[in-house]
Amino acid sequence: MNTAHRRFRTAAVIAASAGAALLATSCSGTFDKFDESKAYKKTETFSFAQASNGIDTLPSWVPAGATGIDEVIRTTGNERILRMTANITEIDHNSCIARPTVETRPASLSAQWWPTGVEKGSSFQCGDWYVGEKDSFVYGYRPETLDFIIDQLDNK
Repeated sequence: MNTAHRRFRTAAVIAASAGAALLATSCSGTFDKFDESKAYKKTETFSFAQASNGIDTLPSWVPAGATGIDEVIRTTGNERILRMTANITEIDHNSCIARPTVETRPASLSAQWWPTGVEKGSSFQCGDWYVGEKDSFVYGYRPETLDFIIDQLDNK
């Protein structure tokens, strides 16, 4: 083998080794900088000044005149909690039925504005939402259906 070829081969091996070392350290650097608080985020919180601002997010039964809307959505399931300033008589009664107060499962989501036990005061069912009124706010609650299905299967 000639000397020039040997030098080229040695340089290529050194460059490849350096590249592999650099790649390995850059990957570990990426993982060290990874923000775990966002990786396992289980809820999203939304606030809308008026219903029209949340048209793509809010359930269809929310009155068009609703204001001051706060919502928490579970990103790993179906559960949602919602609070708004609205008149409960203005909800879409085509998609909601009046119901006597029933015992519902408590929400596993929480927010500073969500009163403990408000689910028990639901007077309407709008699809899979339970809706009620308390202290001049309308509250909506959609229980986690996945847990409900699993509970029902366990009871059989």
